[in-house]
Amino acid sequence: MNPLDTLLDELAVRDLSHRYAMALDKNDVEIWRSLFSRDVVFESGSSAPRGYDDVVRIPEDQLKRYAKTLHSVTTQQIRVDGDTATGEVYCIAHHLYEDFHQNERLPFDLAHNFLIRYEDEYVREEGRWVFSRRRILTEARFVHQIIPSAT
Repeated sequence: MNPLDTLLDELAVRDLSHRYAMALDKNDVEIWRSLFSRDVVFESGSSAPRGYDDVVRIPEDQLKRYAKTLHSVTTQQIRVDGDTATGEVYCIAHHLYEDFHQNERLPFDLAHNFLIRYEDEYVREEGRWVFSRRRILTEARFVHQIIPSAT
């Protein structure tokens, strides 16, 4: 394969993780759905692997639990092999929500933060790269009190 084509494929796969983060944070269901193979396997923690129908509901589920999420994709290592690829992606995910003291009289805001490592498999379908498998490994979690923006 031409080295330039390999580089372009690697960039397209890297972009997939960024589009994943932004679609999740913006609850952009159309973009979110377009990121996954119909045969996707999605694994997280000890729960059973999920398929496409469950995966496409993840943004909605996140917004039921949190006021806002902010995912920051950091380190990525991608290996392209023709129409398939594998990758390891690091992410810091901030999940903002409101909690209360003293019988719900004193509200305060928290961020439940996750240090995440994704183990991914990708496939090129109809000329575009999508996730065929995503395994989420939470390396650490921590909670901080925050002062959200007024806007």
